[in-house]
Parts: sequence; C-alpha cells; structure tokens
Amino acid sequence: MEYDAIIVGAGPGGLTAGLYLARAGKKTLCLEQGKVGGQIATTSHLENYPGFPGVISGGALMESFEKQASGFGLEIMNGRVDGFKVDGAFREVSVSGFPFRAKVIIIATGLVQKLGIPGEEEFLGRGVSYCATCDGALYRERAVAVTGSSEWALEEALFLTKFVSKLYLVTQLRELTPSSELKKELLSKPCLEVVPSSTPLEISGDLRGVNGLKVSTPAGEKSLAVDGVFIFSGKKRPGTEFLGGQVKLDDAGYVVTKENCETSVEGVYAIGDVRRPYFRQVATAVGDGATAGMDCLRHLKGEAG
Repeated sequence: MEYDAIIVGAGPGGLTAGLYLARAGKKTLCLEQGKVGGQIATTSHLENYPGFPGVISGGALMESFEKQASGFGLEIMNGRVDGFKVDGAFREVSVSGFPFRAKVIIIATGLVQKLGIPGEEEFLGRGVSYCATCDGALYRERAVAVTGSSEWALEEALFLTKFVSKLYLVTQLRELTPSSELKKELLSKPCLEVVPSSTPLEISGDLRGVNGLKVSTPAGEKSLAVDGVFIFSGKKRPGTEFLGGQVKLDDAGYVVTKENCETSVEGVYAIGDVRRPYFRQVATAVGDGATAGMDCLRHLKGEAG
C-alpha cells in the first residue's frame, strides 16, 4: 500500500509527527507493534508534562494524543516492521513481508528490551516476541514464558493468560506477592507458574520455532518446555534491527540524524529515544515529532532541507 508518510512507532513522538502530517492533509500511516503510546503509556504518574498541573497517567495522556491525531485522519495500524528498503523515490517498510510504501518515513521505535542471550535473535518472529498484544493469540492452548516483573511485563503476562495453557513468569524476584490488584489478578490464574530468582540463559528451538527456555535458578539450571518466549526484561537498546544497516548508526546503535531529524538516507527521519541516548522525556520526543513532521512536509513539497 502507498502513503505520503509512514511512521514506525506510536509513542509520543510518532503520534505528534502523525498529527502534523495528517492535519496537513497527508495520507499518513503509523505502525505500532505494541501498545499505542509506547512505554510511557504504562506509567501511572506523570508530573512534568507542560499543561497538566498535578498528576496525569501516561495512559491518559497518550489516549489524548491518539484521539487528537486520529481526529485529523492519522491511520494507526498494529504490526511489527521487519524490513526496510529504498526504492527510487519511495521508502518501503514491510510487516510480515507485506510492503508499505511512502515518500517519507519516520523511525520512532524508541528502545526495546533485549536479553542478549543465544537464540533470541535466531528465533525472533518464530517464538520470540516483545509484544504479547501483537502475538499472544498465536499461542492459544500452548505454553509460553514471560521474562520480567515490571508493571508492563505483568500486564502483558495477564493478557497472555487469555490464550495460553501454561505461563512461566521468569523473574529475578524471590517471590511475587499480591501487593497490587494487577498482581492479585495474575496470581489467581491457574495457568501461571512463577519461576523466582531466575535468569534466562538460552532460547532453544528447531526449524519449527522455539521449543524451550533454559534458566538459571538457585537450585541450578532448569529447562522450560515452551513454544514462545515474551521478553520484557534485559538491556534497553534502540529498535533499529529492521533497518538492516542501511541507515547510519552510532557505535551504541542509535540513529545518527541532522538537526532536522533526517538520517543519512534522504526522506528518512528518526525521532525520540531511538536517536538520543539521553534526555528520554515525553517533551523531547514531542519536540522531535514536531520537527520531523514539519520537515517531512517540506520534503513532500520538494523543498530543499
């Protein structure tokens, strides 16, 4: 499908860029592999975003962003981008092999948490996932593991209990106590088994996909027979794998951009945490989104950057 602009990532920066482009009448698609609003949408208390005295939840703020951008015609679609290429005057991204083309693309993927263990990259998309809401339904009546114990990880684990027959929660905590309504609800699920004081070591599999997760526990190494591993722990890294080395990155993997947020590839922009290793704030992401959105409009008019 063909658009004027495509944004990869529906966090605060991506939604802001989408608002500017859609409001200007440009046919704009925003692709998001997880929850609209990004990681900030899971924050319960936000006190430093201008215009909102007191406290607002990240979820409520992002709902406002989404409503405003969608009101101007921004199309938001769920899907994990797994490919990128330049095709003449067009830039193309793919979702599960299906191509989407546009004259400008904005990378707003932020940071993803990765374990950095054997099998993680090999089985990505074949049992390894970073998004339960995207892929959870694929594991109906199957066994999966979730790594992590943050509120975000527990929300994703709870979502998975709608589908799976067995869910191993692999956590470094010594125990998971019912200290919140979320934890109480998750702990009440018959399919849940907490694997405490544990660290993921290796994801195993075959040609069909994932078939196991090896973890380290106080009693020694243990193998979990699972068909899927959902990762919500580990080191945060820029979400740039789908670019395939076609856009210039720095030594830490962040996208290198000009002042207008344009990358080394003309017509391709990067905004927010994916280009900035510091000052990870909603306000800075919004500023990037506005900058990239306006410069994209200039690019689409054929004006020099």
